[in-house]
Amino acid sequence: MNQHQTTSSPSWFHSRYRGEDRDDGCTNELSVYRDPAEPRLDVLLTNVDFAGVGHDNTYSLTREDAAQLRDFLQEWLQH
Repeated sequence: MNQHQTTSSPSWFHSRYRGEDRDDGCTNELSVYRDPAEPRLDVLLTNVDFAGVGHDNTYSLTREDAAQLRDFLQEWLQH
């Protein structure tokens, strides 16, 4: 990957990439937001199309969803 950027803060995680071999060449971004006062974790997926128009998809994860995702990622990281 080239132009890969990952940043985080106490409330946000951002991962942005461009130019994966199998990608369409458009900018993509994953953002995760956590608000300690809320019971959900917000996940935002952004893709910019060939015309430069951004498309956002937002998902909310419960703590149980996040725990399952953690387990899935942990399994992947171990192999």
